[in-house]
Amino acid sequence: MREPASATALVAARTASVVAVLLGWVTLSWLLYSPRLALFPPPWAVAVRFGQLARTELGPDVLFSLGEAAGGWVIGSLLGIAIGALVGLVPAARFVLRPVLDFLRFISPLAWVPLAILWFGIGYWSKASIIALVSFFIVVVNTAHGMAARDRDAQKVARALRLRLPQRAEVVLMSAMPDILLGLRVALGAAWGGVVLSELVAGDVGLGAMESFGGQSFDVAQIMVGMVVLAVMGYAANLGFVRAQRRLFPWIRSNRTGR
Repeated sequence: MREPASATALVAARTASVVAVLLGWVTLSWLLYSPRLALFPPPWAVAVRFGQLARTELGPDVLFSLGEAAGGWVIGSLLGIAIGALVGLVPAARFVLRPVLDFLRFISPLAWVPLAILWFGIGYWSKASIIALVSFFIVVVNTAHGMAARDRDAQKVARALRLRLPQRAEVVLMSAMPDILLGLRVALGAAWGGVVLSELVAGDVGLGAMESFGGQSFDVAQIMVGMVVLAVMGYAANLGFVRAQRRLFPWIRSNRTGR
């Protein structure tokens, strides 16, 4: 538990960082000012545009992007954990699948967008499939590493205690859990990038599509509203994930901090 003084200092430091970002934003808006086109609108102009969009299409766009990100992240994470566990635990699977995974994961997600459109059309599943693909490769690499580097001593204890197969599987899973959770957290952040990527290319609804329409109409404030909303949603998702991890797996934090 943090001391009151250190907690106050942390809040002050974070507040100062936010103020510094806003001051830098205002300074850039003055330096890049143009009477013909607002290339870098100030925060208050973006706030006004946010209020306008909030009364029209912003709500549905947020919900649609949130559904795509959540669905794609869940599907990609589940597949990544399953395939990663297989690669990490079974030498034969590692020998066969690892080269294929290493080959495919270096293909840019943007290259998959045309195929996703052909296979699923311009709808929910074309975007969710791209997000699932991005999440899958991140989670599968971390899961495979965690399973391959599992705690050998814990396995020896499990065998010495003659634990049953489900209990021994739980020991292996918990040993690899720090790497799995790291992959899930990184994939959660990448999912938001996948949302914008897929909606910019093939979307007529969502935050990425809203930014695309803003670019077509030279509405920089609308683009920045989409960026700010994505940042807030991503930060909230990451904060929720961290808090859930600390609540469900407190031993991971205590082992790393030595407390």
